[in-house]
Amino acid sequence: MGFTLGPANATYKMKPKFLRAYLSLAFTALLLSACRVVVETEIDQDGSDILRSSVVFSAEEKANFEASPENAGKSVCDNLKQDAHVDAEFVEETHDGETFCTTVREFGSLDELRGYYAGIGTVKVNELKMGFGKFVFDLQVDLTPKDGNEPVPSEWRLTVPGEIGNNNADVIEGQTLIWKIEPGQTRTLHAESAVDLDAMTLVLIGGAILLAGILIGVLVTRFRR
Repeated sequence: MGFTLGPANATYKMKPKFLRAYLSLAFTALLLSACRVVVETEIDQDGSDILRSSVVFSAEEKANFEASPENAGKSVCDNLKQDAHVDAEFVEETHDGETFCTTVREFGSLDELRGYYAGIGTVKVNELKMGFGKFVFDLQVDLTPKDGNEPVPSEWRLTVPGEIGNNNADVIEGQTLIWKIEPGQTRTLHAESAVDLDAMTLVLIGGAILLAGILIGVLVTRFRR
C-alpha cells in the first residue's frame, strides 16, 4: 500500500509493524520515509502529567502533499486518522515551519505511563520510578530494521520534576532532556532528578522516627530500673 506526496516524488510505503508499535500510545500513523517522530513526556512531582506523540512533516513534504490532486481538500494529518485507533485525535500544529500531527494522552501515575511505553514495540522500560526524593527514567529505544520495516528518525523529549541529575541526554533545555535517535541505532535513555519527598515517604519516615523514639524510651526506662 502506498501514498503519493506529489508528482515529483516517489510513492512512500506504509510501515505497518512500526505503526502498530505506536497504537497503545493513541499514536498510529502513515509514516513517510522522510518524516520523523517526536515523543514528549512531561512528568509532575506526583508522577502524573501528559504524553504527546507527533508525526512531523517538513514544509516541503506538506507542500508536496497539497500539490497532489488526490489530496484536494485534505489536511496532511487526515491520512493519519484513517489508520488510527477510533479514539485517536490528531491536532495539526506548526512549529518552526514544520507541521506536527499530534495526539495527547494523560496519565495518572508512572505505572500507567510504563504501560504506555511498554506497548511501543521499539521500547523496553528498564526503570521508571519515583521515591525517597529521587526520580529515575531509563528506557531502551531500538530503531534497528526488523522484518524488512525501516524505522524513521525519533526524537524523545522528557520534562522532569525537580533538579536534573545524572543523565545522558544529547541536549538539555531548561527542565527538558532531549535525545535524537537515528534509524539503525539502539540507545538507552537515562535521566535522574532530585524531587521532594512524597507524602507516603514522609509518613514512613515519621513513623520510623516515632517508633525509634518509643523504643529508646522503653530501653531508657528499663535501664533506670
